[in-house]
Amino acid sequence: MQRTALCAAVPSSGVRHRIVMLSNVKHFADLNAYDTQLLWGMTSGVAFCRFEELFSPIPGIAVTNLLPHQLWELMQSTRSNRRLRVGEKHYEIFRPGLKPKTDFFCWDIRNSIALKLLSPTPGLLITVRPSAPLRREVAGFVHKNRLTERLGIRIRVEENIDKTRKPRRIARELDNMVASLARIPWYVPVFVATDSQYIQQMVASHFADTAYWPKEFDLQERTGRYVHRQDKSAMRTFVKEIECLCQCRKVINVAGFLNDHSVRNKTISEPYSEAAHLHLMRRGN
Repeated sequence: MQRTALCAAVPSSGVRHRIVMLSNVKHFADLNAYDTQLLWGMTSGVAFCRFEELFSPIPGIAVTNLLPHQLWELMQSTRSNRRLRVGEKHYEIFRPGLKPKTDFFCWDIRNSIALKLLSPTPGLLITVRPSAPLRREVAGFVHKNRLTERLGIRIRVEENIDKTRKPRRIARELDNMVASLARIPWYVPVFVATDSQYIQQMVASHFADTAYWPKEFDLQERTGRYVHRQDKSAMRTFVKEIECLCQCRKVINVAGFLNDHSVRNKTISEPYSEAAHLHLMRRGN
């Protein structure tokens, strides 16, 4: 009988966190003849969305949606028990240092990294696709705005000022980010995906040809307005932006985004000198 590797992430985890965890678990599972199953918490980290609201099925992975209280109960069980019951089945709770031998449950990203390290070969990150309805919206947007000829700019602004990832919601860090982008010639066609209204406005004011997905910045803070991370519409827009970024000719990636591993070959870094020539690649030039 096929053994099962089950996994879930903390309630606050976002989509990128969850897919990295899942990739680690699936790497071990594939090498050791396990099925892989994901418990998807419909929590604040993903704006309370069901998995299928955002993404298409992932080949070889079964996904079960959990309500917030169900994920919380599961989290509490992992702290006090050696085994976990989900439905009619029992799972050994994976602890770093011990290789699983039967059905097991892996809790969150740190344990998934320890699980991955039990395998001798390097793993690959899973690439997820938007759900079919979202892909249809993206296809029209990509064609209308000729995204394949644009520079994609992804700026994720960190809300926790105690973290080292920059830019944070601090005025000087936002201004430094804008100054860095301003080195790119104004005539380069761009697509911008950011959770900061200030960043979006400043990018649009510098570049003559800027495309972006319309959205609400309805969270007011001292340094400006931001996307509310617990808004379902904003989460769906974020997933569409990810697909748009992956369609761009080149990409600037600040602070990371889901599936960014799939565009490493066209990601550029400061001083962004490669971006200056993108306008020459436009159709008709």
